[in-house]
Amino acid sequence: MFEDLKQTIQSQFDFSPNKNQMRDIERLLFEIIRRDDIALNALIADLKSKTPLDKYYGRNKFFAIKEALIKRRFPLTAAHQKIDTKKVFSSKLRKPIADNWQIHKPFKPLKIFVEKEVRECELLDNFKRKFPAVDIEELNYYSDYLKTNKFSISQLKKPLVFIVKEKWDFIKPCPCTKNHVCCGYWILNLGFGCSFDCSYCFLQHYTNFPGLLLPGNIEDFFEQFDAFYRKLKKPIRIGTGEFCDSLALDNITGYSKKLIPYFEGKHVLFELKTKSTNIANLVDISPPSNIVISWSLNPSNIAEKEELGAASLEERLLAAKKVQDKGYRIAFHFDPIIHFEGWEKEYKELIDKLYSHLKPPFAWISLGTLRSNRELKNIVESRFTQSSIFYGELLLGEDKKLRYPEFIRRKIYESMVKYIKQHDQKTPIYLCMENKKMWGVLGENLDSTPQIEKYLLNL
Repeated sequence: MFEDLKQTIQSQFDFSPNKNQMRDIERLLFEIIRRDDIALNALIADLKSKTPLDKYYGRNKFFAIKEALIKRRFPLTAAHQKIDTKKVFSSKLRKPIADNWQIHKPFKPLKIFVEKEVRECELLDNFKRKFPAVDIEELNYYSDYLKTNKFSISQLKKPLVFIVKEKWDFIKPCPCTKNHVCCGYWILNLGFGCSFDCSYCFLQHYTNFPGLLLPGNIEDFFEQFDAFYRKLKKPIRIGTGEFCDSLALDNITGYSKKLIPYFEGKHVLFELKTKSTNIANLVDISPPSNIVISWSLNPSNIAEKEELGAASLEERLLAAKKVQDKGYRIAFHFDPIIHFEGWEKEYKELIDKLYSHLKPPFAWISLGTLRSNRELKNIVESRFTQSSIFYGELLLGEDKKLRYPEFIRRKIYESMVKYIKQHDQKTPIYLCMENKKMWGVLGENLDSTPQIEKYLLNL
């Protein structure tokens, strides 16, 4: 990424790094420069002035340079604790993708593929009415597409629609990181892929398919859930939004018009989670008491830069107010919370704005900080050249995911809980993908899944 960097290191530090050493130095320099907006020459001059490198030789000089760069790369953590170099993720730098597919608003499919088993489905009819000129192709199975079209991450957001017959994955427990507390949530798989493009979205690493996969046989879900529901011995929370946005295309799919009446009266809380303002179908339905409509929120500067194609913060809050005024229960997710200079002020203002628009109590509020597997960071680096959120103080945690250290996460959660409770003492707050120790910031006796379920379901 840097021309003649090895020669610069040799001339400035009297040291010739090998290939692996060069990778580590280049990675650290790059991330510091991106985050701090500093020139390479100025950074090296600053490093030399603050680090007595002359007394080191050979490999020891490399370790001294690397340690100094790590301290500069993770200043808060370095001031708080000794950094284990094994927790610093240093991969080879990725070049930006030149042909990365850009999303456009409003969503318009480039082509529709439909599996033959669902070619007569209502969902396909909905797309035909909305987009009469779109090309439609039948497939035996959606994966046949990959036989003639090799997938590339640059094609991830290509607006292709695959209408499929879902057979296995309609209902599943929400995956939780090992040794972390699970909240007992269940997932309804309402599709895979999203018409928005958030820089931190885990689907970028999780998928090997472009566009959107949507089930054309949602009625089969009702049959599966009926059998599942008969075996339930207690109420649960279940919702969509894990692998897709629940409402982003609801004006086309019409899923909500079937799901809400189906769940009415059942001993579950059913959640539709979104970053959209696509609520027209909701306001046409009389709201059952066990239906929850929720929005993911971040400060405006994060929403604009990192949540491409999604509604603005103001638009989401206005949509939430319309839904609340209609009589729905609503909820909010501050996840992922991004740590950056000035984060505390901006998230406090976000919470103040939330409570100035809407009336508590809400069904729930969740809190979760930015986290990812290692490969996602590499993908984001190549797809979102304007984003610097993965150059925050993210180190490998006990679950091998990139996370903020515990002391930063604790400060974030303590601050967020304080700001929320200044407005609202009744809404239950929970954490996502956190250990028992971290759950203590809520001031509740919540260290097991059954306790959390009772807390969130008001049992």
